[in-house]
Amino acid sequence: MKIAAAVLIFLTVLVSYICQALNVKCVQGDDGTAAAQECSSPKFNNCYQPKFNLYTGLSSGSYGCGECLSSDLLGNRCESCKASSFKACNTPKETGYNFTCYDWEWNLGDKKFVKKETKTVCQTLKETPKVCNIPTSQANVLTKILNKGCGPCEDVDKTLGSCRECHPIACDSAISSATTHAVKMTAFQVPVLLLAIVYSFGHKRF
Repeated sequence: MKIAAAVLIFLTVLVSYICQALNVKCVQGDDGTAAAQECSSPKFNNCYQPKFNLYTGLSSGSYGCGECLSSDLLGNRCESCKASSFKACNTPKETGYNFTCYDWEWNLGDKKFVKKETKTVCQTLKETPKVCNIPTSQANVLTKILNKGCGPCEDVDKTLGSCRECHPIACDSAISSATTHAVKMTAFQVPVLLLAIVYSFGHKRF
């Protein structure tokens, strides 16, 4: 048993030494398509890659050995990972399919949110839920529409009921129904208003 334990300790130390002696591997290049290669120096312990920001997509940048530049970190354009001698940790992330959501802006005159004409293209990773955030009738000037309509609501707005989340298709259907309802109400209200004006005018005259 003592011999077996000693052999195990020896092998553990040996593997650790070999790992430390070998240079780590990272994907290197502009687009991440190249196979992982050993880094040029043993001083590298990390790999870096362009950061994928949910809903806005992949940042510009390259893949390589070492840490992100400070400017790229501040700009949320780069991320790094712990490197290994056997496998690169900075392989490109698997993306999901793009979808679209409406963006909204607060109309000061009408004191309500109005959807913009052009929809936002939302970019995601494979496991990212496909969801839009839209204002409700309870929304006010303080309500936040995040990521130009892509993704979930701000937690506080969801709790207050001023924002709701829905699948892109369900959101489009809800917005279309609300618009149709508003048009029908306007079509009904205009004749009624005209009749009221005529009646009022005739009543005063006679």
